[in-house]
Amino acid sequence: MDNTNGGNDGCAIHMSLQGKGGVGKSLASSVLAQYFMARGRAVRCIDADPVNKTLFQYRALEAKPLQLLQDGAIDCRAIS
Repeated sequence: MDNTNGGNDGCAIHMSLQGKGGVGKSLASSVLAQYFMARGRAVRCIDADPVNKTLFQYRALEAKPLQLLQDGAIDCRAIS
């Protein structure tokens, strides 16, 4: 396994972030996840979109929804 992050475990985190909807975040994320999966890498997909959980709808990726907003503010307990 290649080591792209400089550590010893071969682990990396890739995030797609953008405030505007409809720019292709879920599509880009799904393509990247499929790329790594096809190469035998362990992939964990998380969809934190508060409005439209598109990545979560790609069943084969087994994406998990993450509810970050609680009453309009970030719920820090969701990521701890």
